[in-house]
Formats: sequence, structure tokens, C-alpha cells
Amino acid sequence: MSTTPPPHDHHLPYAEADLGEVDGASFSQDAAPDGRSVRVTGTCPRCHGRTGTEYRRGNPGTGTKGLFDRLSGRSGGTVRAEPEPLHGEVHFCECGHGHPSIPAEVRFVGCGASWRIAP
Repeated sequence: MSTTPPPHDHHLPYAEADLGEVDGASFSQDAAPDGRSVRVTGTCPRCHGRTGTEYRRGNPGTGTKGLFDRLSGRSGGTVRAEPEPLHGEVHFCECGHGHPSIPAEVRFVGCGASWRIAP
């Protein structure tokens, strides 16, 4: 029997909160139709709002490219796999709701929570 998640708590005050590692059952990862990005969606474990983040493939520092990497020894002659966004990134609440006390300069509009998804 599945349980219904709590409703989005719009009145929860903004607070930067590192929630650590959370269960990944309520998150999914889908490739964009153009294959250039991956979108991770789910429910924020703090405010329970629907959140989603798009990760572009080929971000700087991930993987190798060309002769410079071979000469500098970065690639070691092998191609490195890109990190898995679902489990390899820190995620931030991007529920889109300006929670009470949200500072004007915040980068992610949400409740302020961050977390990693357990494999």
C-alpha cells in the first residue's frame, strides 16, 4: 500500500539546511530529448514541494577532451564516464515557491534545503 506524501508546506520559512543523504524512492532521472541534459525530479524532503533540476552533459571538469588532456596526463588514455546526476550531485530545493524569509540573492527558489540521493 503506498502512502500519500504530505502536501507542499508553503509556510515553512526559508533556511539553508543540509539534509545529508536521502532515500531516492521519490526521485527520477530522465534524459532530455536532445540528449544534452538530464533532468532530476522529485519531492523536496523538507518542504515536500515538487522540485526539478536540469544538469547539462559535459560540464567543465567532467571527462576529457582532446590532445591537451592526453599530454597533461588527465585522461590516462581512457575516457572517463560522466558522473550520474541522480546520485553524483548535491541537489537543492527548486520548488519555485518563495518561502517566507527567503533572501533576495538566493540562487535556487525554494525552501533552502540541499541533499544527496542515496544509491
